[in-house]
This record gives sequence, C-alpha cells and structure tokens, in this order.
Amino acid sequence: MSVQNVLASFTLMLLCGVGTFAQTAAKPSATPLTSTPAPANTDETTVGAISGLVVNESGQPFAGVQVAVRAMNSTVPPRTVITDSEGNFRLNGLQSALYFVSATTPAYVTEPRDPNLPAIHYRLGDSVRLQLIRGGVITGTVTNAAGEPMVAVAVRAWMVRDAQGRPAKTPYVFFQEQTTDDRGIYRVFGLMPGTYVVSAGGAGFSQRFQMSPYAFDVPTYAPSSTRDGAAEVTVRGGEESSVDIRYRAEQGHSISGAVKTTAGTGASITLSSTSSGFTSLGSTSQNFGAKGFEFYGLADGEYVLVAREIIPGSAPLPSALLMSDPRRITVKGADVTGIELVPKPLGALTGHVVLETIKPAECEGKRRPLFSEMMVTTTRPEKDMETDVLPFYPLSNSASVDAKGSFALRNLTPARYMPQVEFYARYWYLNSMTTTGTPKIDAAANWTTLKTGDRADITISLAEGAASVRGKVSAANGAALPSDLGVYLVPAEREKATDVLRYFVTSVAGDGTFSFNNLPPGRYFSLVQTLDAQTGTLAKLRLPESLEARAKVRRAAEAQKTNLELKPCQNLTDYALKQ
Repeated sequence: MSVQNVLASFTLMLLCGVGTFAQTAAKPSATPLTSTPAPANTDETTVGAISGLVVNESGQPFAGVQVAVRAMNSTVPPRTVITDSEGNFRLNGLQSALYFVSATTPAYVTEPRDPNLPAIHYRLGDSVRLQLIRGGVITGTVTNAAGEPMVAVAVRAWMVRDAQGRPAKTPYVFFQEQTTDDRGIYRVFGLMPGTYVVSAGGAGFSQRFQMSPYAFDVPTYAPSSTRDGAAEVTVRGGEESSVDIRYRAEQGHSISGAVKTTAGTGASITLSSTSSGFTSLGSTSQNFGAKGFEFYGLADGEYVLVAREIIPGSAPLPSALLMSDPRRITVKGADVTGIELVPKPLGALTGHVVLETIKPAECEGKRRPLFSEMMVTTTRPEKDMETDVLPFYPLSNSASVDAKGSFALRNLTPARYMPQVEFYARYWYLNSMTTTGTPKIDAAANWTTLKTGDRADITISLAEGAASVRGKVSAANGAALPSDLGVYLVPAEREKATDVLRYFVTSVAGDGTFSFNNLPPGRYFSLVQTLDAQTGTLAKLRLPESLEARAKVRRAAEAQKTNLELKPCQNLTDYALKQ
C-alpha cells in the first residue's frame, strides 16, 4: 500500500470509532428528581492502571506478546507493553476512560467472538484476560496454463463466513495478501478461523501505487475460475490448507472518473463488488490537482464506488469527513469511464448527558457515574442495513462523553438511528432520551432520521436510585429447564406501559440463575417464558418495531400476576420464580 493510502486510511481511522452496544434511556420517573448541571466529577482525572494476563489456545501464559491499550474515540496513539515470562502485563499512569485492550504476536490471532455481541471495554483497575490462538494457514502453488510457476503474483485470501458460519461483516479485517516466490509458491498465515476464497492476480489494494505485470488481469479464484465458481476453503486455527491455483490470464476492464471535491483537497475512493456480496476490491486516491481515478483488472459484474474527502479542521473544530452517495456501476464487456463522484456533508448526532439525583437514605454515598467512563453509540434498523448499497458500514457509530457531559457522533450517513449510552454506576439508571427541538420526541421509542448534512440534538438523563435483582428460576417437579428460557420485567403502572425503557429481559443460565442491573425503582410484573427472535434481547425488545411484541409480553405478564416492587438503590438477591 502506498504512503498516500496509508495516511488516508490512518486519518479516516482517527475519525472513526469502534462500535459498541449500550443500554438505552427511559422516560421520566414518578420519583421527584433534581436536574443538576453536568460539571466534571472530582474524580474525573483519576489516574490508574490496567493489568492482565495473555494466554495461548491451551490456556498457558504467553510471554513476549505486545499488548496495546487505547482510549476509545481518542486520537492519542495507544500505549503498549510486552508481557513478562508469566504472560502478565500492567500499564500504569492511565487517565480515567474506557479502553480497548488488544494483544498481537506474529502468526496468532485473537480468539474469535460473536460480532453481534457488544464490544468489551475496560476501565482503570480492571484485570484483563486475553486469549490468542494460532492462526490458520492457506498455502499452495500458482501456475499458468502450461503448468509453469507464476512468480511474484499477489495471492489474496478473503473470509466469506466466520467459524460459526455467519457472513463476514467487515471484509477489510478478514483480508490477507502474500506474493508467490520464485517457485510459484505462496503462504498466507495468521488467518482467523472461518471459510475463505482465494484469488491470484489483479490490482487489489495495490491500485495505482505498485506496478505488477498482473495488475490489469481479472483475479483468478481457486481452483481456476471467476468469483462465482470459487472454491471455498475451511480454515481452522493452527491448521494448514493446501489450495493450488491455475492462472487464467484474463484481461480485465476498468472504471475511471473524477471526484468533484469541495475544497480542492484530495479524496479517497473505494470500490466494492456487489456481485459477490462482500468483497472490497481496493482503494485509490485522487490527490491534490489530480485529474481523476481509475480501477482496473475488473471482471464483468456489479460494483459500488464511494468517494470520501477530509476537510482539515482547526481548533476547536475537528476535521470533517464528506462522502459521496454510493454509485452503482455495471461492467459488461467494456471499460466504464466518465464517472463523477461528489462528496457531501454527513450527518451528526449531538447532545449532552444530565445527571439527576434523589436523596433517600438508601442512596447516600453511592458512586456517581463518571463522564470519562461513558460512551454514546447508535443502532440502526436491521432491515435498513440489509438493503444498504454499501456491503459494510464504514464510519463511526460511537462517541465519548467529555468532562461537561457533551457528546458528538459525527460522519453519519443518511439513515435512521437510535442513540444508546454505555455507563458504569450500579445505582444509576437511564431515565430518558429526548430531542431538544420542537416538539420534543422520545428518542428511545422512535428512530431519529438524519439526511445529508443533518444534525439532531438529544438530551440523555441518568437518574440515581437504580435497583438490582438476582434470582433463580425453578421448574415444576424438578424437571430440567429449557436452554432458551428468559425472564422479562414489564412496568406494572399503567402510565408507564408505553415507556420502552421500563421493559427488561435477561436470559436464564443453565443452573436457573438470572440477574438484572440498573433498574428504575417502581412496580413491575415478572414473566418467565421462552425467548423469541423479536424480544429475546434488550435491544430488540425496545425497538419501535417491537411495539406489538412488547404489548404481547405485557399481556402475558399481567395475566401471570407475579408482582415485584423495587425501592431506590435496593439489591434484591433471592428472587425466586417458577417456570
């Protein structure tokens, strides 16, 4: 990759964040609340450490591994440390924040996790356990039609499904490239477990910046076909798969055009294939004063072009990222020229977090939430994402909360969004999310629609007095509990029936135990039933599309008449329920 591309990618990375799932807020409580300004708490600047242990796939300590600790949504480079002989690490002098912790060493990869689960963040004082597994290997030989070895041809491995069979959502992460040696042999190592396709030739991510005699060829997929006929390869951790490729030497076509930039600055252009449903084929750039861009070595098919332009900011204003509307292109037997892409301003979701307090004796001396340990994220309707032109979501969907309680999610593409907030304080709960415009709208119960250049402002309130519940579900006659059982809590008060943030659900463990945290005090109905696809998680239960499903859960809970009343800051530890 060229220096220009590296810098463009790094700049874009700084503008982007790492997504995470968070809780959502609720409507005002009947308990009298006092709204307080949002000054920084006295312990916002606490300095501390994050420590932990890195182990291998056998659970044995892993020495000599580099661990990186990076504050979320920060432009400051990560702090790094090397694990000692017993696999331990410790980083001191960290400011209060939410951190992402990762470990890397050659030929190893992070243990796979469900991409639908929330990202894991760490705070000062946390002890982290990271597990690395030996990556898989794909190796083989690339030969021409005469059976002779192909030298210095780029070979790429693309993950199409993860180890659990789920489609790969972020193709850049699951992409590896190596070049054949003088014997035509390639070896791609350090691969995440999953299912891959392998190709040879074509320009790929070296578009325009690295000369290759095969750059203008259509990539040949193993064993010797186009993408549609590509063989799929199963990769397992620590195992090696052999995949030979017979090169087709098929001349490709090109897509070319220009980006109409706003300030005469450079632009980065990304090309993705919709024909194969996942593949990001490469990136190039239109530099200052350049006439345009070109992608070559393309097979017939459907493609999507997107241009991005960064407008440098000056303090206190950050840089702005502009993006063109995704442009669909059809290549069929000829080059496509004259494409014009026009980057446009993206949307923003801004606002502030308000802390609301109550004064019952039960809540005295409880820890307040720290703004430095908060993060606001967004979620989108699954159906909308399924019809996205882009095969993956390329921009930021998270923002940290500053010392005054303010946040700003920038660079959001035109779409429907719902804000969520992640915070750490056992005796606080999410009380409300409302737009600040006229009329005020419950942003927890309705999607916020952003168009090109739009900005929406939302106030999120956190209230003191949260309760928690620990309990156990038992089956009649000592029978075994089903594996997909859940416990629901729904508001018993009629006036709160439409408050989505008074609805809760959690799964029941194999031993029948369950727990709820950060519950608003008040009266609830509890319900034990099988989790379903529409209400089986907290995020799904609270979606606007789940209105009828929530009403159904509420009717079932009302009929069962299992009442629960929680007082401010109460910790209920022995709540028993029957299946």
